[in-house]
Amino acid sequence: MRPTPLLLSLSLLAACEVVPEEPVGLPTVEGLTAAIDLDPSDDVAEYAMTVREERVELVSGQTVDAFTYDGLTPGPLLQAWVGQTVRIHVTNELDEPTTVHWHGLRISAEMDGVVMGSVQAIEPGASFTYEFVPPEAGTFWYHPHVRTNVQVEAGLYGALVVHELDDVAPVVDADRVFVLDDILLEDDGSIAPESFAGMTGMHGRFGNTLLVNGQEDPITGTIPPEGVERWRLVNTSNARTMVFRFPGLRVREIGADGGLWRQAWTRSVDQVVLPVGARAELEVRLDGESGSLQQIVLALNSNNDVVEVEIDRALIALDAEAEASVATGFTADPPMADYTDGETFRLELDGINTMSGLQWRLNGQVWPDTADWLVARDTPTIIEIANLAGPEHPFHMHGQLFSVLDRDGVEADEKGLRDTVLVGGQSTVRIATEFDNPGMWMVHCHILEHAELGMMTTVEVLP
Repeated sequence: MRPTPLLLSLSLLAACEVVPEEPVGLPTVEGLTAAIDLDPSDDVAEYAMTVREERVELVSGQTVDAFTYDGLTPGPLLQAWVGQTVRIHVTNELDEPTTVHWHGLRISAEMDGVVMGSVQAIEPGASFTYEFVPPEAGTFWYHPHVRTNVQVEAGLYGALVVHELDDVAPVVDADRVFVLDDILLEDDGSIAPESFAGMTGMHGRFGNTLLVNGQEDPITGTIPPEGVERWRLVNTSNARTMVFRFPGLRVREIGADGGLWRQAWTRSVDQVVLPVGARAELEVRLDGESGSLQQIVLALNSNNDVVEVEIDRALIALDAEAEASVATGFTADPPMADYTDGETFRLELDGINTMSGLQWRLNGQVWPDTADWLVARDTPTIIEIANLAGPEHPFHMHGQLFSVLDRDGVEADEKGLRDTVLVGGQSTVRIATEFDNPGMWMVHCHILEHAELGMMTTVEVLP
């Protein structure tokens, strides 16, 4: 039995807090090793993770020295019920400082994992306990915010699933998470060293090996007749915008970064474009006897023409011997905010070449030498993000969620609340938020090399 609420408060973002009446188990999410909840009580999900370097197998028959959480990359699957207290003890056994940022969660700034103000990194040999209450259900992920481009590429990332209550959660035959990454390997199988030279500084670090849940081989599974599954896609790469198609499958997009959508916003899709850091929630059915999740990448053929290459990331087959499913999929109609108006704040994104190399800027400034951006709490605000350069930028805000309004003046068909939006080269995107979470928050491009080269700033939401 899932928990029933003793106290239910509905905010503008449909955030709900709940204390279960009796001990309950968490739903099964397939794809990653689930961490063990150390606290048997109903109102706390408690975990412990150790960050350490370990040799792991990513490509069949080939091992590599990687940074890991508990010897795993991706790290263990962390789970909780919406409104439950989450407590995570992190011990750092690396030879360098690290943190854990809980990407997409609207929690307190002190628990956001960004080193500034009174928040310090976890030094080698030290431990820190993160504690927060997730106000939204959905699919989130975690990664360092110290030397992020290096530590994420080295293997430090994982998924955090916050489960909905019964009246909202889809009824499915399987719930699967796909943590998708690419990694740049040398000829000897080692991870290539950090570099900002050439096209890496310009477009970010692209890998030569695609990974799903920490392996190069596609995920496999079966589905019963009339079956339906929930798929959670997470793009954890340094720089690669990912494109997915679904041959042999009937797919409905049912949510994004901020959780599940209203029914009116859901739609059938043949393709999903997923920027770095973003997530997609999908309802998946077979359209025959087999189907696949395919990632589309661009490559040069023998004639030096740019062509699309389709790479299987998951293969799903019909289990004809199983009983027909009676799962209904996603039928709830949860309330969700849809921000639309406010005062306009303009952010210009560009880059310049200097004597010391390429710098990426926000409003002409390079992190950490950026101007104060102060906003009163609960201020409706439209942020006009103007990309004045050629390369694209996945724009990410910590601690807040937003609606995407339009692209170059054309209304955007990008429903639901998000924390990451892709801003194409020489284009302008307008988003709207209410800055309802007080604190000092990072705002940056989620191409990790762009952030390291200066495309970051902060917004302080005053209480």
